[in-house]
Order: sequence, then C-alpha cells, then structure tokens
Amino acid sequence: MENKQLNYKKALFYIIKKSGLSIDDFAKKADISASLIRHTTYDWNPKFETVEKICSVLNISLVSFFAIAEYETNVSNSITLTYKIKNKNHSQIDLNNQLKKLREDSNLSKSQLALKTGINKTNICNREHMKLNNNILCSTLEKYANSFGITMSKFCEKLDEEN
Repeated sequence: MENKQLNYKKALFYIIKKSGLSIDDFAKKADISASLIRHTTYDWNPKFETVEKICSVLNISLVSFFAIAEYETNVSNSITLTYKIKNKNHSQIDLNNQLKKLREDSNLSKSQLALKTGINKTNICNREHMKLNNNILCSTLEKYANSFGITMSKFCEKLDEEN
C-alpha cells in the first residue's frame, strides 16, 4: 500500500463548510479551539480524539472524515458522508485493543510490526498492555493502517465493527 500524506486540513474545512457554521461556532460546537482551526496547515496531524469531536458536530462517521482526507483531488459531491445517529467516542482502550487485534490477525509479532511501522517495539508493547494511554495521533494510526495494508477509513470501519 502506498504511504501518502492524508490531508486532514481539507477534511476539516470540508466538514466546516458542510455544517454551514462559522469557524468560531463550529469550534464551540466541537469543543476545540477556533485558533486551532485557523492555524491548521496542510500537514496538520490531529489527535484521533480531535477528529472524533469534529465528526460529532454533524454526526458523521469517522470513515467519512478519513475518506475525505484520503481523497486525492478536490472533494466534490463524489464523497458521500455517512451519518450516525450518535457517534461513539472510542476510548484509548478501544484503539489499543483494535491495534492489537489487527496485529494478531495479520500474524505479525510486535518486532515485525515495529519494523513495518517504524514505531518502537516498547511503545507497541506498552500500547497493547494499556500502559500507554496518551491521545494517539492520526499519523501513528496511519503507520499501523499502512502496515496492515488498509486505509484509515478502512481502519475506522474495523474499529466500528468491534464496538
């Protein structure tokens, strides 16, 4: 699978536009800083938790957000947003369990995964044993997804299947 930079800024501003809200109103509704939105750059690397907050404003699925970020050209009406009645926020435990399950389903050892992702084996072990409970960055999840040969939107589908 090709390792290409996802455009989270594009996804954020597409969703803001779809919401019909000003940046300040959107930020307030998402419980994030309006300054964060205004200073977002093309290489913005949000926390997964921030993406969940962004999606909660319109009750769109995480799959939709990542599909927009993965889309190579300008987003148009060809992207269909998937709406949810109520988005479930995924805990760090949910994420860690899904990452472990994907690793095990792929028959990869922690050492093999470390080589494929470039993530330190100790961090992988700590994450799987719930000793690493920080807010995981989307770029970290991308490394995992790429090593399993799936996109971030597919990763989120799998995450939703498990919960």
